[in-house]
This record gives sequence, structure tokens and C-alpha cells, in this order.
Amino acid sequence: MVGVSAMAISKFERDEAAPRQSTLLRLAKALSVGVEFFFRQTVVDKVTPAYRKHSRLGTRLGESLQATITETAERYIMAEELFPDGSFPQMELPHLPVHEVSEAEEAARQVRQAWSLGDDPINDLCGTLEDRGVRVIPIDGPRGFDGFSCWANDRIPVIAFNSNVAGDRQRFDLAHELGHLVMDVGEDTDVEKAANRFAGAFLAPAKSVLWELGNKRTNLSFDELLLLKEEYGLSMAAWIHRGHDLSVIDDSTYIGLFKRLGLKGWRAQEPGTVATERPARLQLLVHQALAENLVTPSHARTLLGAGSVAHVFKLEAPSSELVKKYSEDAELRSSLDVGLDDPETAHGKDK
Repeated sequence: MVGVSAMAISKFERDEAAPRQSTLLRLAKALSVGVEFFFRQTVVDKVTPAYRKHSRLGTRLGESLQATITETAERYIMAEELFPDGSFPQMELPHLPVHEVSEAEEAARQVRQAWSLGDDPINDLCGTLEDRGVRVIPIDGPRGFDGFSCWANDRIPVIAFNSNVAGDRQRFDLAHELGHLVMDVGEDTDVEKAANRFAGAFLAPAKSVLWELGNKRTNLSFDELLLLKEEYGLSMAAWIHRGHDLSVIDDSTYIGLFKRLGLKGWRAQEPGTVATERPARLQLLVHQALAENLVTPSHARTLLGAGSVAHVFKLEAPSSELVKKYSEDAELRSSLDVGLDDPETAHGKDK
């Protein structure tokens, strides 16, 4: 795609040779990045996954996704560093030991308590995480990519999620990755099961589940599960899990409900919709930096990345055109001298 040999590419990667300007332009096009990408400041020199899960994506695709996450985290941090120290409150995530899967329930309760969330549904999960110091990154990911959590430079919590899956799936994956960040799971405990339990308990706390379902049930209707899905942003299947986790339903009811889900074809795609999650803090930081003249529109586009909405910066050109038009148009200039609160001027023959 770039028009050079594999050996040349290898030398570029090992820093043994530098590409010509024309080659650099073709590299940028091939990789769908701006040329400035290659000259950006490196602010993330270490990424430590919160949990090294087995990837279904393969090594090369997994590494590519992690590189995308790292690059986005760098832009996020660069946007934050535009502002003076102390501009934003510093938040630290809780650190909770978990020795059994069931203890993830208590861990989720403690995080909610520490964040003053009560037991109500969380409408904006991305906003909730970003307000507590987590850098949330949407990824245009392939099938099989659910989420990824890590510590950038060993201190900055980052969660990436797949922007191409349903809203309820996104929310569960975000809560799942939060579990990896806040829980210190014992060696003999299934980490993924603990994170799943945490996610369910974080999105639908025990008190809420018992209030909505009751303490003991012999069956659950899909109609009520659909209503609860839309209220809490948690899938029908996850609600069945929550009922079983808290002993609202027994094993046979739990198995029977999932069989019925399968017969209806709802294991793959449930009815009902949940709004997709949209992190906004990076865009907010960039717009604030623009308003404070801390960054140029060109650099702002770079910070937002290739997937940003370019039209948000189109106000720059029209505003200068209007200034020019006013300065050159005698009639418009004269209108500026009219006192609109002066009755004689405002209603006179020259109005």
C-alpha cells in the first residue's frame, strides 16, 4: 500500500531509517491517520492490563486494538494537560479484595456507596465513570471484542468498549471492566466470573433486584424482564442471572428461563432497545481548551482523532468572514451607530 519493501517498513519500525516525506504521506493514508500522528508527543509509555484475559481475536488484531486504545488515551491525557494543575478534581478508584465470586456483590455495593449512587438505575454509565476519573474510550471494534481495561503509566484508569454492540451489552462490558479495575481477585477465584457478578450487581443492586422481583419467585415473565431491561439498561438474560444470584429463583427456574430464551431466539438478540453509551469528556475538554485559547482548531481536531465530528469547528471561518463583511460594507457599519434604545433614532426616517 505504501510502495516500499517489507524491509523498509521493518527499518522504520526499528528506528533504523526514516521515511521520506512522500512515503510518510502514504503511510498516513494507509493507516488512516494524519501525518501529525507520527510526530505526536508520547505521553503513555506503559499500559498495564487490569486483567490478561484470553483473547478470541488473535495476537495481531489484539495488538492493533491495544495500540488504538493507547493512542486515544494519549490524546485524552494531552487534552487534560492543556489545563493548569488543579483545574479538575483528582479521583481515585476504590481498591477492594475479593476472595470468592460472591464477594463481588459487596464490592459493587461499596463502589456505589463510595460514589454516592444509591440503588437507582444509572442512566449515563459513561458519564458516571468519567466523572470518577476513568478515561472511557469507544472503539470501532470487530465481533468478539467486548472491552479492555488498563492502567496507563500505572496510574490512570482506562476502559475501552465496543461501540458496535447493543447498548445493554456496552453497559455490561463497561461495568465488567470497572470490576477488573477495582477488584483485587484472589488467585483461586475465577476472575471473569467475579467481574460478571460485579457488573450485574453494579447495574442492578441487590436491594433494587429484590424490590423489583420480590424475595422469592417460581417464575419470571419475559414482559417484566423487558420492562426492567429498559429501565436499568441491563439485558433480560442478565436479570435472570441476578435473580439466580440472589436466590429469588431456584436452579430449575433459572435453567427453564434460559431454555425459553433460546427457543425464542433471544439468546443471540433480545427484544427491546437500550440507548448506546457515548463518552463526552474528551470532546468537552477540547471545546473548553478552544474557548480558553489553549489550543488551535487544527490541534483540536488532532486531539479528537480521525473519528471526530469536524463540523464543530466550522464556526471559525464564518466568523472571520462576517468581520470582513462588516468592515467593508458602509451600510452595515452605519447601522452600528444606531441607538436602538433611543426613540428618536430608532423610529426616525433613517431607521
